[in-house]
Amino acid sequence: MMQLKRFSPREAYAAYVLGGVMIDVREPEAVAEKTVDINHLVTLPMSEFTNRFNELPHNRPLVLVSRVGNTSNTAAKILLDNGYADVAIVDGGILAWEDEGLPLRHSA
Repeated sequence: MMQLKRFSPREAYAAYVLGGVMIDVREPEAVAEKTVDINHLVTLPMSEFTNRFNELPHNRPLVLVSRVGNTSNTAAKILLDNGYADVAIVDGGILAWEDEGLPLRHSA
């Protein structure tokens, strides 16, 4: 089985810049409140994940983010169990991302 990668927020941002797909797996209310501020962020809530993960590309690195990393860890295991090879989570989630001073989008 493929190994799950744990990226620091900066490593995750670098992976995104190099062509990775950043996926926020939190529920819509949480994403609306605060999320990573990048272009092409994919939001795929955990409540829909098992039915919709096949919408994600197989040919690009996937980086999952949740609040602190627990939900993204669960989502990443689903991807690995279903043949996705290049999967990582943001260690510490959106809170660590914010602590690192990386771009965030807040609701008004």
